[in-house]
Amino acid sequence: MKRPTNYPMKKYIIYSLFATPLLHLSCSKFLETDPPRTEVSAGAAFSDAKTASATVAGLYTSMNNYNNQFASGLMTIVLSSLADEYNSAFTTYDEYKYNKLSPATSYLDRLWSQPFSYINHSNKIIEGLEASALSTEVKAQLSAEARFTRVFCYFYLSNLFNKVPLITDTKNLELNNQKGPASREELYAFMVEDLKQAAADIPDTYIGTERIRPNRKAVEALLARVYLYRSDWANAEATADKVIGDSRYELSRDLNTVFLKTSKEAIWQLQTVNLSTAGVNTWEGFSIVPPVATARSFYQLYNSTLEDYEEGDLRKANWLKSYAVGSETRYMPYKYKVRTSTPVTEYNTVLRLAEQYLIRAEARLNQNKLGAAIDDINQIRERAGLDALPHTMAKADIAVALEKERQLELLGEWGHRWFDLVRTNRALPVLTAAKTDFSESDLKIPIASTILLTNPNLQQND
Repeated sequence: MKRPTNYPMKKYIIYSLFATPLLHLSCSKFLETDPPRTEVSAGAAFSDAKTASATVAGLYTSMNNYNNQFASGLMTIVLSSLADEYNSAFTTYDEYKYNKLSPATSYLDRLWSQPFSYINHSNKIIEGLEASALSTEVKAQLSAEARFTRVFCYFYLSNLFNKVPLITDTKNLELNNQKGPASREELYAFMVEDLKQAAADIPDTYIGTERIRPNRKAVEALLARVYLYRSDWANAEATADKVIGDSRYELSRDLNTVFLKTSKEAIWQLQTVNLSTAGVNTWEGFSIVPPVATARSFYQLYNSTLEDYEEGDLRKANWLKSYAVGSETRYMPYKYKVRTSTPVTEYNTVLRLAEQYLIRAEARLNQNKLGAAIDDINQIRERAGLDALPHTMAKADIAVALEKERQLELLGEWGHRWFDLVRTNRALPVLTAAKTDFSESDLKIPIASTILLTNPNLQQND
């Protein structure tokens, strides 16, 4: 199959055809119509394969070019604060840390408006490609990438806010701006079908030598997660199995290489193409790693999480960093170790192989394939330097062990811990023990009041 030529994202920011400005979002409109003046027209964007490929690459650029946005650190910080992972010293995150969110809480508007802007841009890409004279192969590749990105955003919107509209085109702006929320069943059915179409259309090879443009396995990795959240255990197992069986991916035995841009564990990464700060590798590293090696971080782990590490766990030794505050030893997240440096060595790792083992383990457990589930959990434990779990464990004990491995393996990555606790009905018992004054009403994230003003048919999260 002929594929679009690879072009480095850094050189083609202007082709981020539909990039909505992230910091100044209008409250008068749900979806925007006009592109910024620096962008090329839709017709020019899809006039040839080179420009069309750069246009799609620009979508990923727009997701990760400024700090503290939906896809560039914000999800990690606020959802880790809502859960029992990060305890931030910044007062702007206090409402997350204390689980006292209101429709006026800072950053909630970004968690809604930015993914919807990427959905809108993905829809425009799909429509632009359909109307173009590009080859069938190029159209299939680039449309598949846009579908993948669209589902990626819907996955987070649906799990953050529950009640979100399903927007799949840009042909009727007024109608789209008045849409009410879709049901969870409708959203998940759409995500499954969109990803299945993307998997059928996208090549299995990566564009270029890095993993910053999704391939078929990236699509299948996200699909496995969607199946898991939908409790479709058989399909979650089978789809994760496809990814695990690909010899290009392996669990990195040196934990310090997992989040490098050359990581063999990475399935899909975001390259930071920042427009504000020189030398940024990832926005997580820039935000969490102190500017001076001897300084303290503004983020530390909850004591309850620290207590869950077994002696000898290499994840504590390699993915956390200790520092002293008086006579007390505290720990900061340290998966990303670079604040700023050139050349760039780390990329934001969005999908990686370890999650697929944990997805398959949970899917197998729920099909009563207990031995196979333990085998998958042990892949993660043994990489972390821990003893294998015995195959004599009861199902309930395996579930507890799996929850712990997801907690420690995926610590601080894209909100996994918060979503896991909510979807498995474990948030109340776990967070009541870790925090003071946590209650069932704290399980729902409200939609920002500024967002509700944009559409009279939106409904506040209960």
